[in-house]
Amino acid sequence: MSEQLLPNYHHKFLTDKGWATKESTHYIFHYFPQSVAEQDIEVIEKRQEEAFAKIIKFLKVPEPEKKIIYYFYPDPETKKELMGDDWYAQAISQDFTVHVLYTETDKPLGEHEDTHLLSLPWGLSVGLFQEGLAEYLVGHGWHGENHNDLVRDGLDRNIFPPIGELLEYKKWLALNDSNALYNYALVASFTKFLIENYGRDKFEQVYRLTSRDKTKEENGEVFLKIYRKPIEEVEGSWKEQMLV
Repeated sequence: MSEQLLPNYHHKFLTDKGWATKESTHYIFHYFPQSVAEQDIEVIEKRQEEAFAKIIKFLKVPEPEKKIIYYFYPDPETKKELMGDDWYAQAISQDFTVHVLYTETDKPLGEHEDTHLLSLPWGLSVGLFQEGLAEYLVGHGWHGENHNDLVRDGLDRNIFPPIGELLEYKKWLALNDSNALYNYALVASFTKFLIENYGRDKFEQVYRLTSRDKTKEENGEVFLKIYRKPIEEVEGSWKEQMLV
């Protein structure tokens, strides 16, 4: 995520002296002593190193020269105090950091946030593809759900906008937060459809050439040029496959 999406983001976490630290091949993990994160730190290291290898293999990009820095917070209040936001997890591209709320019940590990950082050589696409790629590499919903099952439920409830609308970045940002689980499943499912039916390389092209700074129409032209079909036609094929 870029800095402008977190208007309250600040760096108080850098001045806090209470962090314990563990370093691995590709990560530096910061956590509080006697926290759940400290208890799980060996599991965390193993899980993230596995995710790192998976992401790099898919993206086909060089390993970054610097390590990804993680900060694990024991409760929402501490997270908000030290970095400005109490949401589950954020990747901060300009700092190459990930901030995570890590408790007995919330443990958002894995590929999602690291994909945002490791895909930076591809650029910053619209949420449709950026979040879609991150969730595709995770492979399931936030609580282990099948993405397509969530999408079918969402389609039945008519909670989704047309996919083409999400070619405009602000449309992704404006989606209803109460449907976040479903919206992330939507873009994951559509991304999977593109990759499995048209290939990984075309997806990389559309990711690299679409942009947050372009209009829906401009990004639509990029999509049409790469896939030789308008996004509405591809969306129709995806829905047909979904509803079989």
